[in-house]
Amino acid sequence: MKVLLLFLSLFFCLENFGQFQHTFTSFPDSAIVYMNGEEKCVTPCRVKYYWKDRVNEKIEFKIEKSGYKDFVETLTEKPNRFDYYERINLNKDFDVFDLEGTPLIAFDKLLVDFDNGQKIGERKFLRGPTEEITWSGSIKVGDNSFEKKFYRIATDMGFNTLVSKGSQLFSEEDYSDNKLPKYIIGVEVVDYNISYRESAAKDYNDGEFVGVTTISFNWKVLNKKSNNIILEKQNTASFRFRQNRYESAQNNLEVFELALIDFLKSEELIRLVREDKSDFEAYKVDVDVKETKLPSIDLPEFASSSEMIQHVNPSCVTVITDGGHGSGVIISEKGLMLSAYHVVEGVNKIDVKFSSGLTLSADIVSYDKFNDIVLLDIQGEGFKALPLYSLADYPLGMDVLTIGTPADLDLGQSISKGIISGKRKNEGHTYLQVDMSISPGNSGGPLLNKDGQIVGIVQRKIIGTGIEGIGFAIPIELVKESLSISIK
Repeated sequence: MKVLLLFLSLFFCLENFGQFQHTFTSFPDSAIVYMNGEEKCVTPCRVKYYWKDRVNEKIEFKIEKSGYKDFVETLTEKPNRFDYYERINLNKDFDVFDLEGTPLIAFDKLLVDFDNGQKIGERKFLRGPTEEITWSGSIKVGDNSFEKKFYRIATDMGFNTLVSKGSQLFSEEDYSDNKLPKYIIGVEVVDYNISYRESAAKDYNDGEFVGVTTISFNWKVLNKKSNNIILEKQNTASFRFRQNRYESAQNNLEVFELALIDFLKSEELIRLVREDKSDFEAYKVDVDVKETKLPSIDLPEFASSSEMIQHVNPSCVTVITDGGHGSGVIISEKGLMLSAYHVVEGVNKIDVKFSSGLTLSADIVSYDKFNDIVLLDIQGEGFKALPLYSLADYPLGMDVLTIGTPADLDLGQSISKGIISGKRKNEGHTYLQVDMSISPGNSGGPLLNKDGQIVGIVQRKIIGTGIEGIGFAIPIELVKESLSISIK
C-alpha cells in the first residue's frame, strides 16, 4: 500500500511539477522566443516550463524576428521527454504585389569594387589578439546564386520576370509572345563589414563564434528603351549568425536577399513599373486599327533590273531592336513603313537604319498579330517610298526579289531573287511561296516585282532534308486589308 501511495505521489508530482526545458536555436540568430504570448529569451536560448503552465490546454511557442515569418509550435500533449532541442530555419517575409501586365524585369549582376587589402572587418577572441579581415583582389562579380535568388524573390513578390513567364508547362504565352525585359536591375556593393567575436562556451551546440555581416548596396534600374538609368536607390542589410571556429561562411547571400526584398517593395520601384503598364500594353495588346490612306506613287519605267534596284534600295531598310533585327520597307514619304510583327514584338526600342547609314527611331502604329504584319512610323518626313502592288492576281512564275538584312547587320541591303512558285493556305494564313534564298533577318522586307512595286512582305522560310529553301511572304492585298491601308 505504501509503495502504491509513493508511486501515485511521484506520478502526481511529475504530472504537475516536472520541469521541461526546450532549447531553441535559429537561423538567423537573435530571434525572440515567446511562450503563451510572454517573451522568454533570444535565440539561442533555453525555455524552462511546467506542463501546468499551459493555457487553454496547450503551450504555444512563437519565434519572431523582423523580416521573417513567425514560427509557431503548439503542444497539446505533454512531451514524452524533459529535454528537447530544436533548430529553426526562419523564412523570409515579404509583400506580394499585383503587377500583372507590367513590363518584364531582369537581373544584370552584382558588382564589388574594393581595393586589395582594404579592411572589411575583424575577428575577436576571448584570449589573444584581434585579427583584421581584409578584402582580397579587386573587382568581383557575384556568381549565379545571386541571379537565381533575384528571380525567385522577384517572381514570388509578383514582378513580371522571365521565370514567371515560363512557370507553366506549354504555356500559350511562351509561344505567342517574344517580350524582352524593359527594366534591367543591377547592384553594386558600396560598403561591407563582417565581424566575429568568440562567445563563452554554452551547451547550445550552435557555434563558438557570434557574427554579423552588414552590406550597403546601390541598386540601379536601366530602361532598355531609353538606355538610361532611371532609378537609383541605396539600402543596407545585416545578418546575424553563429558558426564554429573553422567555418568561413559570410552569409552574403542572406544579406543580399534581405536588401533585395527591401528594394523590390520600395514605393519608387513599384510606382515605376505600375505607371509604365499602359505604355507596355500598347505594344502587347491588339488595338482597333484606324484606316491609313496613302498617296499614290508613280515609278519611272526601268530599263533594267539593276536600274530598278538602285532606285528602290533607299526605301528598303533594316529594323534594329534590342531583341535582334529584321527588314522593312518605306511606303509613305511621311515615314510610314511595313515590317513583320514578330521582328518588333515585345521589344523596348525600335530603330530603322537606311542604306545611307542614317538611323532613326520608330513607333508602332498598328499591327495584325495573326498575319504577322506591322505598320511603323519613323520620326521625320521626306522619305523615298515605294508603291503597293494594285492587282489581286499573283501569277505563278512572276519574277520577284527582296532587299534586306539576312543573318548579320553587316549584310544589310543584300538582294535575293526568285519567282512566285505557289500560293498557299495554312491554318487560316495565306502565303505567297517563293523559291529564293531567305534568312531570318529578311523577315519584314519587301517582295518586289520587276516594276519596283511591293507585292508582299517577307515572313519566313522552310528548310529541311531535300529542301533548298522555300520562302513565304504575306500578299500585299492581305496587308492592306488587315491594317486598313488604302490608296487615295
